[in-house]
Amino acid sequence: CDQRATPRSAMSNVSCCSGTGGDSSKQPEPKLPELLLAEPTVAERELHPDDQFIIMGCDGVWDVLSDQQACDCVRGVLSQAGGSPKAAAKKLVGDAYTAGSLDNISVVVAVLQHYLS
Repeated sequence: CDQRATPRSAMSNVSCCSGTGGDSSKQPEPKLPELLLAEPTVAERELHPDDQFIIMGCDGVWDVLSDQQACDCVRGVLSQAGGSPKAAAKKLVGDAYTAGSLDNISVVVAVLQHYLS
Protein backbone atom coordinates (compact mmCIF):
# COMPACT_ATOMS: atom_id res chain seq x y z
CA CYS A 1 0.00 0.00 0.00
CA ASP A 2 1.18 3.53 -0.69
CA GLN A 3 1.36 5.54 2.54
CA ARG A 4 2.58 8.80 1.05
CA ALA A 5 0.78 12.00 1.96
CA THR A 6 -0.67 14.17 -0.74
CA PRO A 7 1.85 16.87 -1.67
CA ARG A 8 1.56 20.10 0.30
CA SER A 9 0.49 21.97 -2.87
CA ALA A 10 -2.75 19.96 -2.91
CA MET A 11 -3.60 21.52 0.44
CA SER A 12 -3.20 25.11 -0.74
CA ASN A 13 -6.95 25.58 -1.19
CA VAL A 14 -7.88 24.14 2.19
CA SER A 15 -8.68 26.65 4.89
CA CYS A 16 -9.74 26.10 8.43
CA CYS A 17 -11.52 28.20 11.01
CA SER A 18 -13.21 27.57 14.30
CA GLY A 19 -15.80 29.41 16.28
CA THR A 20 -18.59 28.98 18.74
CA GLY A 21 -22.21 28.34 17.63
CA GLY A 22 -24.97 30.83 17.07
CA ASP A 23 -24.95 30.88 13.25
CA SER A 24 -28.01 28.94 12.13
CA SER A 25 -27.21 29.57 8.44
CA LYS A 26 -23.91 27.73 8.63
CA GLN A 27 -23.50 25.41 5.65
CA PRO A 28 -22.19 21.87 6.14
CA GLU A 29 -18.48 21.62 5.50
CA PRO A 30 -17.53 19.92 2.24
CA LYS A 31 -15.89 16.51 2.43
CA LEU A 32 -12.13 16.92 2.02
CA PRO A 33 -10.00 14.39 0.14
CA GLU A 34 -8.16 11.83 2.22
CA LEU A 35 -4.70 13.35 2.67
CA LEU A 36 -3.10 10.59 4.74
CA LEU A 37 -3.44 6.86 4.76
CA ALA A 38 -3.54 5.39 8.23
CA GLU A 39 -2.71 1.81 7.34
CA PRO A 40 0.63 0.91 8.94
CA THR A 41 2.94 -1.77 7.64
CA VAL A 42 3.11 -4.32 10.43
CA ALA A 43 5.43 -7.29 10.80
CA GLU A 44 5.09 -9.94 13.46
CA ARG A 45 7.67 -12.51 14.49
CA GLU A 46 8.86 -14.30 17.61
CA LEU A 47 11.57 -12.58 19.60
CA HIS A 48 14.80 -14.47 20.24
CA PRO A 49 17.49 -13.98 22.90
CA ASP A 50 19.89 -12.56 20.29
CA ASP A 51 17.44 -9.76 19.32
CA GLN A 52 18.87 -6.49 20.59
CA PHE A 53 16.31 -3.81 19.75
CA ILE A 54 13.15 -2.87 17.89
CA ILE A 55 12.95 0.15 15.60
CA MET A 56 9.53 1.70 15.10
CA GLY A 57 9.51 4.43 12.48
CA CYS A 58 7.20 6.17 10.10
CA ASP A 59 7.53 6.08 6.33
CA GLY A 60 9.79 9.13 6.36
CA VAL A 61 12.50 6.74 7.55
CA TRP A 62 11.69 3.68 5.45
CA ASP A 63 11.25 5.66 2.21
CA VAL A 64 14.97 6.51 2.20
CA LEU A 65 16.73 3.91 4.38
CA SER A 66 16.77 0.13 4.16
CA ASP A 67 16.11 -2.06 7.18
CA GLN A 68 19.83 -2.93 7.23
CA GLN A 69 20.91 0.74 7.14
CA ALA A 70 18.57 1.53 10.05
CA CYS A 71 19.82 -1.45 12.07
CA ASP A 72 23.46 -0.54 11.40
CA CYS A 73 22.81 3.04 12.51
CA VAL A 74 21.08 2.03 15.75
CA ARG A 75 23.57 -0.73 16.54
CA GLY A 76 26.45 1.70 15.99
CA VAL A 77 25.05 4.24 18.45
CA LEU A 78 24.10 1.64 21.08
CA SER A 79 27.60 0.11 20.95
CA GLN A 80 29.24 3.42 21.89
CA ALA A 81 29.96 4.32 25.51
CA GLY A 82 26.86 6.08 26.79
CA GLY A 83 24.83 5.08 23.71
CA SER A 84 21.13 5.19 24.51
CA PRO A 85 17.91 4.40 22.66
CA LYS A 86 17.15 8.13 22.57
CA ALA A 87 20.53 8.90 20.99
CA ALA A 88 20.03 6.06 18.48
CA ALA A 89 16.60 7.37 17.51
CA LYS A 90 17.96 10.92 17.06
CA LYS A 91 20.80 9.63 14.89
CA LEU A 92 18.40 7.61 12.74
CA VAL A 93 16.15 10.64 12.27
CA GLY A 94 19.22 12.63 11.19
CA ASP A 95 20.30 9.90 8.78
CA ALA A 96 16.84 9.81 7.18
CA TYR A 97 16.85 13.59 6.80
CA THR A 98 20.37 13.54 5.33
CA ALA A 99 19.28 10.79 2.92
CA GLY A 100 16.68 13.20 1.54
CA SER A 101 13.43 12.27 3.27
CA LEU A 102 10.75 14.84 2.52
CA ASP A 103 8.14 13.14 4.72
CA ASN A 104 7.64 13.36 8.47
CA ILE A 105 10.34 11.44 10.34
CA SER A 106 9.55 9.78 13.67
CA VAL A 107 11.52 7.00 15.34
CA VAL A 108 11.29 5.00 18.56
CA VAL A 109 14.06 2.58 19.54
CA ALA A 110 13.30 -0.03 22.19
CA VAL A 111 16.26 -1.98 23.60
CA LEU A 112 15.41 -5.63 24.29
CA GLN A 113 18.65 -7.37 25.16
CA HIS A 114 18.26 -6.89 28.91
CA TYR A 115 14.74 -8.36 28.86
CA LEU A 116 15.40 -11.41 26.71
CA SER A 117 18.56 -12.69 28.39
